[in-house]
Amino acid sequence: MEDVLANLDEEKRDRILNSAIEEFSLYPYDKASTNNIVKNAGISKGLLFHYFGNKKELYEKLIEFVLNKLVNDMTSQIDWEETDMFERIKNLVIVKMKLAKIYPNMFDFLIKVMTKNQTSSMENIINFYESYGVDVQRLLADVYTKNIDYTLFADQTTIDKSINIIRWTLEKYSEEYLAGLNDLKAIDYVNIVTELDGYINVLKKTFYNN
Repeated sequence: MEDVLANLDEEKRDRILNSAIEEFSLYPYDKASTNNIVKNAGISKGLLFHYFGNKKELYEKLIEFVLNKLVNDMTSQIDWEETDMFERIKNLVIVKMKLAKIYPNMFDFLIKVMTKNQTSSMENIINFYESYGVDVQRLLADVYTKNIDYTLFADQTTIDKSINIIRWTLEKYSEEYLAGLNDLKAIDYVNIVTELDGYINVLKKTFYNN
């Protein structure tokens, strides 16, 4: 896709991508309309198919784009020298929110794709990513292990469960924050970090050595 859209300016490229992502996030593949996509993108159907060939190719390219964009942004924007699990997860949440600001329907689209492909287990999810050339297993392993100082946890026997609770709390905060915005351009990262730090301070008293 990067080659196909290389000559487009960023605003037009994202307008096309967002229009297509939104349509496929709202409707099953067979119900999604290329007429809606071109109308909302402000382009002709001929131009859309010039870039993507046909509806099926567009759909596959969107999946490839979303998966690679998610993984590449996580890989490049996470601070891999950070040793604190709370800061690592906060970093991950911020990366996802920045993506949602640019591609508002990206995660709804990804959920619909996963559901359609019955990727309910982690093994299936990993295989699905790999089918598009994305090594998500290694990335996820790095996110929760690379340079992390596990000695900070008070109970060494429940680290996995503790990490899940931390992740669920911070990710749920981000989901509710985004759901409460009428315009994702209004995202206030300074306020977000402040509020996340507030939750982190409470959680650290529960899970870390004091």
